[in-house]
Amino acid sequence: MIRFSRLPIRIQLISLAILLTLPAVGIIVYSGLKERAQNYHTAEIESQKLADNLAAEQEGLVHEAKQLCRILAELPDIKNRNVSKIQPILSSVLSGNKQYLKIILADANGTVWGASSPFTSGESVSDRRYFKNARATLQYSSGEYALGKTSKKPTLHMAYPILGKHSEFQGNVIVGFDLDVLRSVLERSQLPKNANYIIADHKGIIICRGRSLGRDVGEPIQPADLKKMEDGPERNTYEFVRSDGERRIVTYRKLRLDGEQTPYAYVRAGISIREAVAAANRKLFFNMAMLMPFAVVAFLLAVFIGKRSIVDRVAQLQAASKQIIEGDLLTRVAPLVEGGELGELGQAFDDMAQTLDDKINKLMQAQQDLRIKASKLEEEVADRRLAQESLAIKQGQLEALNMTLEERVGNAVEELRQKDQALIQQNRLASMGEMIGNIAHQWRHPLHNIGMIVQLFPAEFGDLSEAKLEQRVDQIMDIIMQMSQTIDDFTNFFHKDKEKTLFTAHNAVFKAIGFNRPSLENKDINISVEGDQDVNIFGYSNEYQQVLLNIISNAKDALVQKNVKEPLISIRIERINEHSVVTISDNGGGIDESILTKIFDPYFTTKGPSLGTGIGLYMSKMIIEQNMGGHLEARNVADGAEFRIEV
Repeated sequence: MIRFSRLPIRIQLISLAILLTLPAVGIIVYSGLKERAQNYHTAEIESQKLADNLAAEQEGLVHEAKQLCRILAELPDIKNRNVSKIQPILSSVLSGNKQYLKIILADANGTVWGASSPFTSGESVSDRRYFKNARATLQYSSGEYALGKTSKKPTLHMAYPILGKHSEFQGNVIVGFDLDVLRSVLERSQLPKNANYIIADHKGIIICRGRSLGRDVGEPIQPADLKKMEDGPERNTYEFVRSDGERRIVTYRKLRLDGEQTPYAYVRAGISIREAVAAANRKLFFNMAMLMPFAVVAFLLAVFIGKRSIVDRVAQLQAASKQIIEGDLLTRVAPLVEGGELGELGQAFDDMAQTLDDKINKLMQAQQDLRIKASKLEEEVADRRLAQESLAIKQGQLEALNMTLEERVGNAVEELRQKDQALIQQNRLASMGEMIGNIAHQWRHPLHNIGMIVQLFPAEFGDLSEAKLEQRVDQIMDIIMQMSQTIDDFTNFFHKDKEKTLFTAHNAVFKAIGFNRPSLENKDINISVEGDQDVNIFGYSNEYQQVLLNIISNAKDALVQKNVKEPLISIRIERINEHSVVTISDNGGGIDESILTKIFDPYFTTKGPSLGTGIGLYMSKMIIEQNMGGHLEARNVADGAEFRIEV
């Protein structure tokens, strides 16, 4: 657009005149192309109708021949091979059906024993396609293009099997079509002026055609054309380029008999594209010719109006502008270009010259004022220099303050670290109550067993031997050692890790499950663990177990709160890209999407103040991501929530 505006006005006007004619040209071309497309589509439909009509005619003739052969095959004289009686019958049938060239009777070996016209004794048709197919399928079968042995006329044979009492093959009734008569029958379809057709056998040999253009009867069509019809659907329409270079719309139809896998013939009808769209092309040319005079008149008007109304007046404005540039501010141009927008532009030029003269006078006055202000500015510069010196002193003080800033930031960071450790300890203490309950549950059964053993002492006192006493003491000591091991596990869990160590995710998972197992069993919650047992983690083992304990405990609470039938917690351990990945999922229905992004916030809980502190998941995320450099995230899965720990 910028380049166009830089062109001379005359060229711009001519371009606009041309642009104004483009919509009309576009409409004419569009309507012409649309009508051309409609004519093309009509030609496609016509070619399809023509192919269907020709196929119907051909199928009708083939069906009539089948009926005739069926009647002849059932005649007793033919089944009994009574040559003297059957010869007149065949001659009579042939004389009444001019579409047939010959009717032949052959035995099971293909030897001709009867015909509608004289034949050579011992003549055989056993090598012909129609005889072989009829003998193999016991059905009406087709042949292919051939020349009659005696008539030397082109023909196409069909054969109908003669069957015995037990449906055994005894021979064929064979009819040969007179293809010249076939052409006259098909011409009843009244071909359009620009249409033509061919009928080819299964080998592509032309057995019949409409107008004598291109290859004659008996010659093969192009192999590529035959291949297209063989591989294509039963009917198809496409563009075809004839041997003389003419483009045509053609439709082919496959003709086949019942029981035969391949077509015995192809009907192809075509219509000239050039003649089909000729009317639309003529109309488009006529409309374009009608538009040209209007386009020429618009072009000449643009040139004339542009010169008189714009170009000449702009030249006067240019001359006046040059005088103003040279310093003649008294030049006035408005009287020379009166009227219209250019007249307003001329008046604007005059106003500009007057304004410019006034501003020059004001500029001279301003220069005088500027000299006065310059002297004042020098005084202000001196004052500002003093202010800068004062600012330098204050900046030195600020730098001294910044030197102590790092120390204060370090103190604040240490204070935050201590608070984080306090939160971790608080979370451990929050878990301690539940774990003490688990220990009490684990101890209940061993204490019961010790009580049972002690109760046996009075009953066994009379015959209590030293060996039996030692056995009872050993039983009690085993139970006490199991209870002591529970205390040791509890103590080790709450012992703070001082250094990072290498431990397996599998052991950490099973220790965390062990702490929770009594409460899980009490709530009938099943827990499953699967995956690799040799996935190593380098970090703080007890803190990692604390994270697992928090997540498993939350899953247990969710399953109990929602009263899930067959509650299940699933844990999977695997290694992905050199990282350990532990996923913990449940079937508790998942986490509300509105709070899913908040569950790792400090003091956020859905259990109420009496049941939760809201720091368990917050501290779990701090342990995994800050202390161990990993990643902890949560999401909803099919029937519950899933937590993923990657370290």
